[in-house]
Amino acid sequence: MVSAQRTEAPPDDVPATDRPVTEGRAGDLPARDVRADDAAPARGRRSRLVWAPLVVVLAAALVAAGFGLRGLTNGAPGNGSVDAGFLRDMSEHHGQAVQMGMLEFSHGADPQSVAMGQDIALTQQREIGVMGSWLADWGLTQSTVGAPMIWMGGTGTAADDMAHMPGMAGGGSLGTPVGTDGVRMPGMAGDSELARLAASTGRDSDVRFLTLMIHHHRGGVLMAQYAAQHADQDKVRALAKAMVVVQSAEIQQMEFDLQRLGAPQA
Repeated sequence: MVSAQRTEAPPDDVPATDRPVTEGRAGDLPARDVRADDAAPARGRRSRLVWAPLVVVLAAALVAAGFGLRGLTNGAPGNGSVDAGFLRDMSEHHGQAVQMGMLEFSHGADPQSVAMGQDIALTQQREIGVMGSWLADWGLTQSTVGAPMIWMGGTGTAADDMAHMPGMAGGGSLGTPVGTDGVRMPGMAGDSELARLAASTGRDSDVRFLTLMIHHHRGGVLMAQYAAQHADQDKVRALAKAMVVVQSAEIQQMEFDLQRLGAPQA
């Protein structure tokens, strides 16, 4: 999501989904020669410039409508609340997205896909920090103890339990089914898929990354949609809604990039 103009970074307590996505600061990711962007097809460059401002406008509209994150509190949520479960599980979900984004940044060849990997890694790493700070403020643990996704209605008693939850049917558009190949949450890549991504380079890395990240984002959107409807905390609902807006737009861009690269749709 490299855009023609950059904006100043917002205060550190505002999640990245509520601001324009900016390029990484020094120390966030190793420097990479981005001059290859000049050789990217004009159509590909235009597509990113067209939708990126729209994402910014939509996310900003959530804040303007009263979902601003600064100062919104309803008292600390409980340990078993939707709020706590969402923040913990989404932090883990984000962690894999950061890993995949950095692999594409290091190994990819297509400038558009490499930029997407960098943007996702930077944005979701910052969101992990925000979610962790909220949990700490509430005196809650950072990680899920036991099975994930119980906050969405699962019981955690069987590997296929999540298959009966809304949007949790394995396979298809979400990729590897939950409970197989080390997949703990919807859309996450399996252990073998991550190994193949780590070993790939060039166009192979681009296609693998885009395919896996589309699945990953679809699962993340399902989780965020549920939290946006059922969380008690205003700022948790605001963050979840912003995630839905941004990740849905990123899915559309990555689907376009797969088509541009002549690869099968995810």
